[in-house]
Amino acid sequence: MKVTPRQSDAFLKSIPPHVRAVLLHGSDNGLMSERAKLMARQHCDDLDDVFSVTRISGDDISDAGAISDATGQLALMGSTRLVLVKGRGAELLDSCKQALKSDLSSAFLIVEARDTTTKHAIVKLFEKAENAAALGCYADSEADIGKLARETFAKDSITVESDALNLIIQRLGSDRAGSRMEIEKLALLAGPNGTLTMEDVTAALGDSGLLVIADIAQHCADGRVDQLQSTLAKAWTEDANAIMVLRGCQSYFRQLMIAGQAMNMGKSSTQAVKDLRPPVFFKMQDVLVRQLRSWNGAMALDAVNRLQDCELQVKSNSADDQIITAQCLLGLSLRARAKHSAR
Repeated sequence: MKVTPRQSDAFLKSIPPHVRAVLLHGSDNGLMSERAKLMARQHCDDLDDVFSVTRISGDDISDAGAISDATGQLALMGSTRLVLVKGRGAELLDSCKQALKSDLSSAFLIVEARDTTTKHAIVKLFEKAENAAALGCYADSEADIGKLARETFAKDSITVESDALNLIIQRLGSDRAGSRMEIEKLALLAGPNGTLTMEDVTAALGDSGLLVIADIAQHCADGRVDQLQSTLAKAWTEDANAIMVLRGCQSYFRQLMIAGQAMNMGKSSTQAVKDLRPPVFFKMQDVLVRQLRSWNGAMALDAVNRLQDCELQVKSNSADDQIITAQCLLGLSLRARAKHSAR
């Protein structure tokens, strides 16, 4: 069974009875862990109960029967043996094949495969199996982050200004666990029945590691190839998500596009940048004004389209997503450098 993004919430709330094994795959490890815990707690209240829960690491699988042996054990304190497996993906394939062929009526299997795409054999295995399902866990969309923030703030009746919410959506999203942590920090900052302003959110998220993505986008738009390469290297070292790097750059060039279109309507570059929503951090306004000398609306739109095409390629290609992303950004950076040289 293949669970689409639209079906994921409904599936997690009410997993069909015939589904006894779920594969979580994708690039958002935080979302993967969150969903694994949500499903696990539906079958066992105490996940540390060794009499009912078996944990297996992919590196520990020495034979193809490892997972099926675990699912075949009876739970001493309940009716269901919960088996939690974590691995990269490829090393789990044979063991998962054997497990899905066995009797899972008294077990529930949750597999987190952290190095897979939709094309991997293990994903296809769970999608086609009658007793299993595959659920993708990829970087949150803007709508997902907005929903998470609103739900979190609603618990304590916290009001958030629209521009502040837009900034939260813009800054977060590379990892569900990290996003939830930052949003919960903002909720603590506001307190029950409190209010979050643009200034509150800017100050709270100002030191976020996600700012490295803004640096990547800025160096790309400036044509600073050396700085772009070093900043990308830093991002990969910090386990930045390629999809979120691309989306951050898309947002950056989309700002240049909108400002460039406003200039075509007669606004000055300074006013066009000040009118952007959500508001641009004041330290970045002069940078965007300067870059508008080289990037008009049409050119920035082309950059956004190229970045979107690259995101689709990363999602559908089993090759190294970091290499694909770096090649796309390097191409845009070289194009920007050529513009600067021609001025």
